Amino acid sequence: MSKYLIVSGDPSGDIHSANLMREIRHLDARAEFIGIGGEKMISEGLQSIAKMSDVAVVGFWEVAKKYTYFKNLLEECTSILKNYKIDVFIPVDYPGFNIRLARKAKDLSIPVIYYIAPQLWAWGKNRAKQLAKVTDKLLVVFPFEVKYFNGFGIDAHFVGHPLLDNEILSGNFKPFNERNGKVAFFPGSRMQEVKKHLRLFSEILDLNNSGGFNLNFTIAKSSNIPLEIFSEFSKFSNVEIAENSYEIIQNSSAGIIKTGTSNLEAALCGLPIAMFYKTSFLTYQIAQRLINLPYISLINILSNKPVVKEFIQNDATPNNILSHIKMILTDENYFNAIQADFKNIKQILGEKGASAQAAKIIIESL
Repeated sequence: MSKYLIVSGDPSGDIHSANLMREIRHLDARAEFIGIGGEKMISEGLQSIAKMSDVAVVGFWEVAKKYTYFKNLLEECTSILKNYKIDVFIPVDYPGFNIRLARKAKDLSIPVIYYIAPQLWAWGKNRAKQLAKVTDKLLVVFPFEVKYFNGFGIDAHFVGHPLLDNEILSGNFKPFNERNGKVAFFPGSRMQEVKKHLRLFSEILDLNNSGGFNLNFTIAKSSNIPLEIFSEFSKFSNVEIAENSYEIIQNSSAGIIKTGTSNLEAALCGLPIAMFYKTSFLTYQIAQRLINLPYISLINILSNKPVVKEFIQNDATPNNILSHIKMILTDENYFNAIQADFKNIKQILGEKGASAQAAKIIIESL
């Protein structure tokens, strides 16, 4: 019987970690999992020591405000490493916490197999050097990451992207005239970013309803966010709130989607989008100095060109965003051109089977 410490810090990681756990159990029927995760991981048998809502924090200042909480959580995880006879530690993305915990695991001679590499190629060469010191294997989900991390002496393996294992994201692009005319709004899955982005949506809705745009919206609600957070929008007949994000992506005609995995999900379903993100002033100023890529959206990074329009911080204004959405909805040639670029994304991401391939590498490393 093998014991696995697995730590994920956001809802996206919760889904991918749960799929990995399921594949590990196919190869190791008596596997035991302890760590940090959400509902998906718990349903696969995780003994979770923290709530996903407490650890799903993003931003430098936002994390600093919870320093004591994370310090205590790190100590608790370190105690598990020492006392539970853990066979392998599997960090899943979430670098701020996981790299520190990986260092503790290495001090205890516990193997560390990192799944879904932190996007250190965008902003963290120093972190990549740290990762090289504490990771035995790195299982990456973008093909270009192998060469990047090998450059730091990290044993990196491309396993494919786990989104491709979802049959819904199979590249069945609905054409312009088969979509419902609605605009999807994806505010995120972390409470603090959802609140900030819903303030932006409120401004977008005001301009839409008073400025002649006359669009209908569907807000994608993450399952971990309470419904009451969206209560102010229930009075509007042109706003729907729904939880099935894949159904929203498949049927909407355009999307206003925050940066992250949901960008890739939109691309794999052929939904043209305006990508946006707003954060605190301090976090934005620090990020500006660290990020060394011309693009923020994963779609643009993978395509190496500006396929989707990016609206970041001060550029994320209601007029900028709605004007771009109107162009998507009224120019069918533009819509089709974006879909044509999106079809290349699936080819870039490789074949399905990421979770099974990652599980195989982990089991063979024990």
